[in-house]
Amino acid sequence: MDSLSYIGNLYDRFSIYYNTSRNVNILNESIDILAQYKDIQGRTLLTQKDIIDSFETNEICYIKKIDNMDISSLTAFTEFLKKAIDTFVQPKRDHMCTYITGVLVTECPLNEDITRFVQKFKYSKSYLFSLHGWSEIRLLVINPDIEKIIANRPGKKVIKFYKF
Repeated sequence: MDSLSYIGNLYDRFSIYYNTSRNVNILNESIDILAQYKDIQGRTLLTQKDIIDSFETNEICYIKKIDNMDISSLTAFTEFLKKAIDTFVQPKRDHMCTYITGVLVTECPLNEDITRFVQKFKYSKSYLFSLHGWSEIRLLVINPDIEKIIANRPGKKVIKFYKF
């Protein structure tokens, strides 16, 4: 499977539950697919107006096709994801968590340095001692030619969605 058909396949999967956009420019970065999901859960006492508490979970996915994969391009993408957390995450009282999922799709061979960098990458941020929630980055690098997916530890929770 080539990368363009894989990205089209991902867009079809995301468009079922997510608000999706194609070919957007965010923070001076060209993104092939932007997918956003927001879930608000709440508990009530007797009626729907008697709300005990509520919390919201957000996920923002950035999927980008990259031609030449190396450590510098991977570092630039992770810095973009960190800036996205600072820009787009809005912590408040009902905010529980926001997951920023960064997916790089490439047809380049994945060497040991890239694999090690992705598996060791870790970034999370807590807001007001976690009373206003937290955010976390999931990082995945996918090569659809050889059907290989590399993910960091938080990214392994969603790796099943990105399977071929």
